[in-house]
Amino acid sequence: MNASLGLLLPTEDPRQSLRVRRFLLAATVYALAVALMGLYVRQGLLSSPEWQLLSLVILLVNVGLYALLRSGRNERFADPSLTGVQMFLVCLIMGLTMYLLDGGRGGLLLLFLVLLMFGVLRLNARQFTALGGFALLCYAVAVGAVWQQRPEDFNAQVELLHLVALSTLVPCGGFFASHISRLRRLLRERQIDLQRAREEVHDLRVLDPLTGISNRSAIIAFLEQESRRAERLGQPLSVLLLDLRQFKRINREFGHRTGDEILREVARRLRRCVRDIDGLGRYGGEEFLIVLPDTPEEDAIRLGGRLSECIQGQRFSQLPARQRMRCAMGVSPVRQSDEDIWQVIERARAESETTEA
Repeated sequence: MNASLGLLLPTEDPRQSLRVRRFLLAATVYALAVALMGLYVRQGLLSSPEWQLLSLVILLVNVGLYALLRSGRNERFADPSLTGVQMFLVCLIMGLTMYLLDGGRGGLLLLFLVLLMFGVLRLNARQFTALGGFALLCYAVAVGAVWQQRPEDFNAQVELLHLVALSTLVPCGGFFASHISRLRRLLRERQIDLQRAREEVHDLRVLDPLTGISNRSAIIAFLEQESRRAERLGQPLSVLLLDLRQFKRINREFGHRTGDEILREVARRLRRCVRDIDGLGRYGGEEFLIVLPDTPEEDAIRLGGRLSECIQGQRFSQLPARQRMRCAMGVSPVRQSDEDIWQVIERARAESETTEA
């Protein structure tokens, strides 16, 4: 059963699969209509050639629509579900069927109304109202043609009741279409809100809320990942630890708000100086950890000099003009003899404590 469904339904795109499922449901209603037409033939209300003609038209329409959906060419249309096209064809087939029948139109009219109600799932109120008006026109033209060409098959009272019944579909269907359209819009808004909430949760989990760069756990995880990759591929990997000197004194003299602004500015400057493949994170209060994949120690030392210049070579607007930020830099390559990444980090910290840039 699942294998046969897999042949009928596209599995790579859930939205396309849903569209094909809806189409197959409508095709089932068409099949019921064809079977009911067979009973009309037995009752003498429809000739066999006319039944064959209607069956062929319904078959060709459904095969064409299925091929369009299954091939993916429907994605080129403004409405990939092709709801408007399908409803237009339903109205035309309904009109042709009503014209060919010699009587008993109410039974098949019910099935065509079911097909028209599929439009509620995708059309808005205005579109469904236009569809209902076109369906009324097709039915009126069909019974008008019967009245002109086969007046013996025309019952004015019955056809008037059919038109009234069909007319009730327009406001009722428009109401349901409006309600479902509003539900779809609300669902899309909820999905957008949910996606934003997920992104915010992800940011809270991996980003430092003050500076916007990776937090301690995220940069450590990145270092562990790159350490395994470097070992597997035999590539160099270096770690750089930057420590802002006398930062606590700045907090005391200028306030924590100024200190926070300086940390954000330091993060922005560091981000501009590192590559996209590098990892940048806030390791501690005023410590920043930079992970440099595929970078030997000599290149890391040169980068450390450029980073130091970015910090202390340019003034911070939050500080007096003559005051400069000072930083210490420690560089350590990842070695095969290292027991874990913490040994690498502590080696970089030890170097930063003995060397002030």
